[in-house]
Amino acid sequence: MRILYVHQYFATPRGRTGTRSYEQARLMQAAGHDVLMLTSSAQLRDDEIPAGRGMLRRGPIAGIECIVLDVPYDQKMSYGRRAWAFLRFMFSACRIAVVEPGIDLIFATTTPLTVGFVALAARWLRGRRYVFEVRDLWPQVPLAMGILKPGPLTWALGVLERQSYRHASAWVAVNDDVAAQMRKTAGLERPLAIAPNACDLDLFRPQRDGSAFRREHDLNDAVLAVHTGAMGPVNGLDHVLDAARALRDEPRLRFVLIGEGRQKARLRQRVETEALDNVRILDGIPKEQLADLLASADIGVMTVRATPILELNCANKFFDYLASGLPIALNYRGWQARTLEEFGCGLSADQGDDDGFQDAIRTMTRDDDGRVTMGRQARVAAESRFDRKQVVAGILDLFEKIGT
Repeated sequence: MRILYVHQYFATPRGRTGTRSYEQARLMQAAGHDVLMLTSSAQLRDDEIPAGRGMLRRGPIAGIECIVLDVPYDQKMSYGRRAWAFLRFMFSACRIAVVEPGIDLIFATTTPLTVGFVALAARWLRGRRYVFEVRDLWPQVPLAMGILKPGPLTWALGVLERQSYRHASAWVAVNDDVAAQMRKTAGLERPLAIAPNACDLDLFRPQRDGSAFRREHDLNDAVLAVHTGAMGPVNGLDHVLDAARALRDEPRLRFVLIGEGRQKARLRQRVETEALDNVRILDGIPKEQLADLLASADIGVMTVRATPILELNCANKFFDYLASGLPIALNYRGWQARTLEEFGCGLSADQGDDDGFQDAIRTMTRDDDGRVTMGRQARVAAESRFDRKQVVAGILDLFEKIGT
């Protein structure tokens, strides 16, 4: 089967963001399928982009044939510039999805939701079948956070969401809660695969040597609590800094936040203003280096802004923590908290319960033996529930079920 895989933010392990599409595409290839990735330059390194001139470049990236559209994107951009990046990619990708020869199936993955328009254009103008993968619920999340207000734009996004679901031959959802929202929005059923963000069990391992990071940052004897990835409004990182302030009386505890995003400069200013000397905020690093950092850590920290719909999130860091054998502290409930309880690999608190979140971190800081046991169980969860090979096998079974 020749699959056109549409993902605006495709990245390889050399980049500084999630590599779900890279890993899934490689496993699809290993199963005998021909994959063509349609993406943008946003998350690729300059030396990864195929040579050429103009907006469109074509060639292999890390063993995957790619069409790369020169559409920069960064979370530090204003909302207007980010919306323009969505539209530029959408209109340019539509033509490719319609005219590219020999495509048996389109696999379109959010975010952004505008990739749904690309799949719909190919469906309506060429009769091409597509599978729609939903990882983030749009426009529900920006509406809940106040980024979008009810009005014509929200109405248009709602129409695009419903049409993207209804005209798909099948759906892929990151968890059962997202699948339920898809059914409710579409008002119908489709063949479905549940495919959570999965663990890279070979890259992220507890046995990796992270001692160099500890030496470099003078953290040799610390209980190290880390938060990795985006630093945007969704991520609620003020809850981490609030915890750092409240837990100053834990002399061994140190927090490291590593990544990029619109909130980073403000968070750094807050660390300086409040003299939070138990916090380090560092720049993002490639995943290959991140794996060493996580192997050196003791606790994986995950927070979201206090918005109920964010409990449905499926952030990559959760799976990286599990694979690295890190116990996890959450400041929310939902399916991830249920996973921690099931495997005994972390602690969680209700949204808005900062005291409960801080108590979870304090408990893990003080209980060395309990923390180690939780870490072992985290790896058990990674291997038994979130092995990427099993996740992609479910997606490929869905492809076979709907045929071509």
